[in-house]
Amino acid sequence: MLPTFVIGLREGLEAALIIGIIATFLAQQNRRDALRAMWIGVGIALTLCAGVAVALKIAEENLPQRQQEGLETVIGLLAVGMVTWMIVWMRRHARGLKGDLEGKAAAALLAGSVGTLVLMAFLAVLREGLETAVFLLAAFQAARDPSAAGTGAVLGIIVAVAIGYGIYRGGVKLNLERFFKLTGFVLVLVAAGLLATAAHTAHEAGWLNSGQAEALSLQWLVDPGSIRSALLTGMLGIQPQPVAVEVIVWLAYAIPMGVFVLWPSRPRSSRARKAAVTAGVGAALVAVLALAGCGSSGSGSASGDDTGIKQVSVKLVDSGCDPANLSAPAGPTKFNVSNDDADAVTEFEVQQGGRIAGEVELVAPGFSKSFSMTLKPGKYTIQCNGGSKNDGKGKLTVTGTAKAATAPNAAARVAAVGTYRTYLEQQANLLVARTTPFVAAVKAGDVDQAKSLYAAARTPYERIEPVAESYGELDPRIDARVNDVAANKWSGFHKIEQALYENGNLDGMGPVADQLLTDVTTVQSLVKTVKVEPATIANGAVELLNEVSSSKITGEEERYSHIDLVDLAANVDGSRAAFDAVAPLVPAGSPVSAADINAKFDAINAALAPYKQGDTYVLYTTLTKSQTRAIAQTIDAAAEPLSQVAEQVVA
Repeated sequence: MLPTFVIGLREGLEAALIIGIIATFLAQQNRRDALRAMWIGVGIALTLCAGVAVALKIAEENLPQRQQEGLETVIGLLAVGMVTWMIVWMRRHARGLKGDLEGKAAAALLAGSVGTLVLMAFLAVLREGLETAVFLLAAFQAARDPSAAGTGAVLGIIVAVAIGYGIYRGGVKLNLERFFKLTGFVLVLVAAGLLATAAHTAHEAGWLNSGQAEALSLQWLVDPGSIRSALLTGMLGIQPQPVAVEVIVWLAYAIPMGVFVLWPSRPRSSRARKAAVTAGVGAALVAVLALAGCGSSGSGSASGDDTGIKQVSVKLVDSGCDPANLSAPAGPTKFNVSNDDADAVTEFEVQQGGRIAGEVELVAPGFSKSFSMTLKPGKYTIQCNGGSKNDGKGKLTVTGTAKAATAPNAAARVAAVGTYRTYLEQQANLLVARTTPFVAAVKAGDVDQAKSLYAAARTPYERIEPVAESYGELDPRIDARVNDVAANKWSGFHKIEQALYENGNLDGMGPVADQLLTDVTTVQSLVKTVKVEPATIANGAVELLNEVSSSKITGEEERYSHIDLVDLAANVDGSRAAFDAVAPLVPAGSPVSAADINAKFDAINAALAPYKQGDTYVLYTTLTKSQTRAIAQTIDAAAEPLSQVAEQVVA
């Protein structure tokens, strides 16, 4: 709300000053005809500006997701360029603004050119209005609460009009130089935030893939869901986990521009001001270089640390995994997976016996992720899906003898696995119980009944997804989306979903429904014996949250029924249950706080609560982009500390 209030106030007052001067002169000259013409010109300018804003918004909403991010980037950069020009111009002219405007208006009247005054008013409103439209649109895109942002903009404009009216009625005395200096500094911070947001959307548009490693964690300062977080993120663009390029552009803009705006405006100090701006730029560059140095990462080979956990580094490259063949000693191991510029390869898996024992997904170019697991002696397959060489497959040889856990720790680990297995069995039983009537409705061709049962049948499966990869080919048969597998192999929930919500009939879905019931019944049996360990449970929990915040939140999962929030809530429930099972294993003094992680899960549920309707949720299509972004941010906030749990419980 505050950023849009300042924008509305600042831009509105500039236009109000110009219009007020012109209106005053025309009234003094008793030129009511010209005064009416001036107001008509102002109205036309406002209409044009509103039309531009609406056109940009409509264009954005009708573009595919990636193109939307690209347009947001362009609008953000354009807004930053406009506000920078405005700040620089006002910094130089604020002191004499009122006198300059009065002089131009008087000259126009003496020359008998009333049309010039009307044109001045029209162009002033058009210029300020277009700047406001672009800048506010960029601010709305970055805002978490569009209604609050809109209220701020309206209040800012109302206050600007009131101040402008008061100045020319003589009831308000305002030091314009100080006013524009203060608001200018606020806008510098807002523009720096918009620039950081533009860097983020440019990455999502596929335009900027460098500098995407996490620069630092500001979770202690920007706690999602708090008032402080709303202020820092909404006004300054500061994120809980900013990446390197976002921090770099923020500092590179805010430091020199802040010095430029705040430096005293005495003529004799211009040289000193230039020196200060130069120093500011230098400080920004030093910060940038230091950050770039901190953000860089090397490859390295398998090594140990003071916790006794072995470290294995793997890079995702176009051919697959680099290196393609690994060796490591048995025992607790942490895999550090990085991706510099491989667009087609974003996953790394460790497989044993045809099943995935550990993995990371969605490692986009410029990012890195890690996971921990206990390696036992033997041969494993590693796979970087999408690799051009050997289908991205390689080998992992584990040598030596696995260290046995101490008795107390072994008992606690058995208890943790048992707790989670009980949860899996409960949800698998519920899955079969709910899928059975759903399948019956599908086979009977009852579209309405099948629709009414669809969401309930989906929920248990979404809760046990942290170990879904352990089901082998069952997972894609049950839960694949249309573009995940070959058309002739597509089956499961989403094939029936398309028939229900897009086609409106269930012709030919009988065999698909029968196969679905067979597959979920098999899952019911598998969860009783599936091999899981605490680190696997913890890895599954965080990977599920990462998938939710990066892809499921876009509405791609339930693209026909749009019940995505039902799936999302179930995923969060499943992730939390997985964490609850292993939380007792986190050692005292660990950097991971169970209380903190539980608070983060509570924040996710609070973010979802406004969209709950009885036992279900509103359709995804009713949410705005800023609302889905706010939900994703609370999920990201939980994923960050949760990602450290596996390393603490591996043994």
